Parts: sequence; structure tokens; C-alpha cells
Amino acid sequence: MKNFLNFLIIFSLLTLASCRSSKDFIFLKDAANGEIIKSIPVQTFDHNLKYGDILYISIKSMNPEVNLLFNPEANMQANTGGNDFQKYTTPSGAYLYGYEIDQDGNLKLPMLGKIQVSGIPISQVESVVQKKADEFLKDAIVKVKLLNYKVTVLGEVRNPGDYYNYNNSITVLQALAMANGNTDFATIKKVMVVRPLPEGNKSYLLDLTSKDIYLSDAYYLQPNDYVIVQPDKNKFWAINGQAISIYFSSISILLVTYGLLFK
Repeated sequence: MKNFLNFLIIFSLLTLASCRSSKDFIFLKDAANGEIIKSIPVQTFDHNLKYGDILYISIKSMNPEVNLLFNPEANMQANTGGNDFQKYTTPSGAYLYGYEIDQDGNLKLPMLGKIQVSGIPISQVESVVQKKADEFLKDAIVKVKLLNYKVTVLGEVRNPGDYYNYNNSITVLQALAMANGNTDFATIKKVMVVRPLPEGNKSYLLDLTSKDIYLSDAYYLQPNDYVIVQPDKNKFWAINGQAISIYFSSISILLVTYGLLFK
């Protein structure tokens, strides 16, 4: 009985020791007030287009017929009075209405034909399409955007899932915010970013409590990156601690009862 009580005391002390400090949840806690933190420019992480990428392409000119050819949504908006551009902001809409790069790395556009874009940075593809449009159209205005800029957030976040970005860049902090932040069981000191590359998947381990994340190649996310927030080592005790305590309390009551009955 004495040995069991000693064990129960030790177990209780270990449970208390496993409690986490609020400092474990502070992002960039080593950044001083007013400090200017250097970071890698976002332009360093320009996405190179590849097979399967889907683009929004708008080509407008002084010719109304050409505008309808390249921008059928303009005619639909005029008839319905609605904002039909919203159809591009869903995965199914992007697949149906966007322009997909084929296996040969080409875009196939009405009247302009095939345009080789594989391997071209997304920041430069607009000028490539513009050059092709200038061969057929006068004073054409070209706009190109990537529609399948998707990142997947997994692990100890409140809303894991796929998130689509419609800006030119997205950071790992923004991706976590899109997933409504981390759970109470997360360790933000160990956030893994997995990046698919032609030669395989490359992983990065980020400490979000440190300002050094601004210098990581994974701070700015690429399309199809995975962000995995790992659980804290004490998650087991946090989840099962109450059940274990009840279990040992029950045994204690049984032992005390047994001692009283057979004393």
C-alpha cells in the first residue's frame, strides 16, 4: 500500500511537470519591439509552371468579338448582372473554366494556338502570352493568374484541409491563419513543410517561435506544399491524464477498502 501511494505521488508530480507554459505558444518570441527583421525576398520563390497547372487568362482588345472569345464571362455578366468571376475561385470552377497546361508544356488558346510555357516563372508568363497576342491583336491587354495555388495544412490545427491562395504569395504563418490557427496540443517549434520537387519531396522543419523563420526557404510556400503542425510530446498525457488518474484513484479506493475489511 505504501509503495503504491509513493507511485501515485510520483505520477502526480510527473503529470504536473508535463504542463506547458504559455511561452510555448508565442510566435516570434525572440523578436524585439521595433526590430527590423531581415527576410528572403518573395521574388526568390517564383513558381515555375509545369504540366497540370491551371491558369486564368484574360485577353481584351478594342474588338468586342475578340473580347467575347477570350472572356466569355463578360457576356454572361452583361446578361445576368452578376459577378461571374467567382466561378474561378473554386477547384471545380478553375478546372472547368481555366486553361490547363498539357503534357507537352503548352497552353492552347483560341486563335493564338499553342504557347510553350512549361518551366517559365509565373511572374513572366503574362509577358509571354502578351507577346503572342500582339501578333494577332492590336492594343491587347493580357492578364494571367495561377488558379491552382493550393497548400495543404495538416496536424494540430483547428481546421485542417486544402487552402487555395489567390495572391502572388503566401507564407506559412498565413497558411496557419487560414486553418484557424494551431490547437492546444501543437508544438509550433516543430512545423514541417513538405515541398514536392521533380527529384522528390523536400522537407523543412521550422521553429515558429523564432524570427529565423523569415530566412527559411519554406517561409514563402509554393503551390502544393504541405504544412504539418506536429503534436507536443505531452499530448498523450494531456488526452489520457484524466482517465489514468481515475484509474489509479479507483485502485486506491479498492486497496483502502480491502485494507479496512481485512485489517
